[in-house]
Amino acid sequence: MGRHRGTFLSLGVAVAGLLFAAPASAAVGPLDPRESALAPFADTITKTINENDLYCLTLAVYFEGGSTGETEEGQRYIARVVNLRAQANRKIWGGADICDVVFYNRRGVCQFTFACLPLARRSPRENSAWRYSQEIARDELKGRSNVHAIFIRYYMNPSLTPPKNVCRFRREFVPVAIAGRHHFFREPLARERAQVASGDYNECKRLVTAKPKKMAKKEKRAPKKPDSRLATNP
Repeated sequence: MGRHRGTFLSLGVAVAGLLFAAPASAAVGPLDPRESALAPFADTITKTINENDLYCLTLAVYFEGGSTGETEEGQRYIARVVNLRAQANRKIWGGADICDVVFYNRRGVCQFTFACLPLARRSPRENSAWRYSQEIARDELKGRSNVHAIFIRYYMNPSLTPPKNVCRFRREFVPVAIAGRHHFFREPLARERAQVASGDYNECKRLVTAKPKKMAKKEKRAPKKPDSRLATNP
């Protein structure tokens, strides 16, 4: 990832230098790209940006699903969520750049779990699963995906998600699809929020039932304090 970022940043510096070196008159009116000082670099810049987008989206698809045996459908839905978050261009998701979205980290919390893993554990292996995830990412970026959902921006794997977070998902988002091992959601409309928040969800019921049992276990393990009323003076 560092190699790709370095290439992109180097090009960015070169582009900035050309922009500042251009004569003032060049900034007036629309320019013919062929006459622009950036024209010789246009293809290289576009290719680098595209390669970075593809690489970062492949990372998300691979580590969020491909490396764990997720189905093709599940991986395609994951790719759609990442792409839609970038298209939404929200600061809370990292902005409009695919790589910024994939690696967005706020106060030590990554929006995609794998991005917070040590580098050795989030370095891809060139195997069939990686290449498969890459093709799925490429289809998503080129508009060739067969996923028709256009509002999904959240997903979870209930079997790997803490019960508290599963309950939160149910109460905050509207389910759209189940693809492979993941459940995909959209944000509720204003008129839907109250109904979604007050829904009768089994995951939330189990969470409430589990609390008394958990407290009872803690009390059982905790050492008993001596009753001061039974203490006697020597």
